[in-house]
Amino acid sequence: MGFAKGFNQVEAAAEKAVRPIVESHGFSLWDVVFVKEGAKWYLRILIDKPEGISIDDCESIDGLINAKIDEQPFVDKIDYLEVGSAGLERPIRRIDQINASVGKKIRLKTYKLCEGLPEKDVKCVLRSFDGEKAAVLGEFGEAELLLTEISAMNYDDFDDFDEIITEV
Repeated sequence: MGFAKGFNQVEAAAEKAVRPIVESHGFSLWDVVFVKEGAKWYLRILIDKPEGISIDDCESIDGLINAKIDEQPFVDKIDYLEVGSAGLERPIRRIDQINASVGKKIRLKTYKLCEGLPEKDVKCVLRSFDGEKAAVLGEFGEAELLLTEISAMNYDDFDDFDEIITEV
């Protein structure tokens, strides 16, 4: 997967266009994703707020975002526009999202078995991130991984792991 430092051209232009709308309604912009699924291109605007996003929240800004995207020169590249919640198990796919996720429960996947981890897919807490290495803590103890070893990271609202250790 690899972690992106920024947005691609369409994502960057869409982010610039919609951020003021999202923030003026009291939401934060978690991500803008421009992705091809099958033969269609999707532009997804993922929003958040501390108490979570409802369908009503999405509907409250959908029309405004749609109108703003319709004005953009890249609109002809988009088949579907979606405004939605970043979700409880939101993917962490950008460097700035990793920094914002320190202290959060995550599900971490690695390309290969790494030192300190019992398997390639673990539930843990992201303890720190220095730009190159992520320190995590879980039932397995503490481990430090290079960003290049991590294939995926998601928030994890795991009920089966509520007793996670947050202090060593």
